[in-house]
Amino acid sequence: MSSSGSDGTFEVAVEPRNDEYHSDDDRWRDQVATLYSELHEQVDTARRGHPAEGSKGTVDQLVVALGSAGAFSAAVGCFRAWLRRDRSRRLDVRWEENGVERFVTLTGDAVDVESVRMVARAAARRVGEPTWPVSTEPS
Repeated sequence: MSSSGSDGTFEVAVEPRNDEYHSDDDRWRDQVATLYSELHEQVDTARRGHPAEGSKGTVDQLVVALGSAGAFSAAVGCFRAWLRRDRSRRLDVRWEENGVERFVTLTGDAVDVESVRMVARAAARRVGEPTWPVSTEPS
């Protein structure tokens, strides 16, 4: 996955997860579609697939471009709202930093402040902004 766009933005891949539904279950697909729609309304997004481990297919993921503190805050707000609706949900958030893939998992129980800060620091380094104000509290 690319960590920066051609315009200097920082990209993260968002992969929704849930243990209660099969990935092909229409109820789960509706929940994921809601997340994708809400994110698309707030920030720049693109859908991409990446190779699935152990298969010849791909896993659908949403790539979110974070080019400013405002975009970052909007994305985190969407993550929190979506995760709060069902405590069994989680989001794997992945990015590339210095050629190494990094990731955090955000859960419906709480959006861990340190996990969000980890992404924010990587994004700030990538887009060359000073430390972003991460005014987040545990959910």
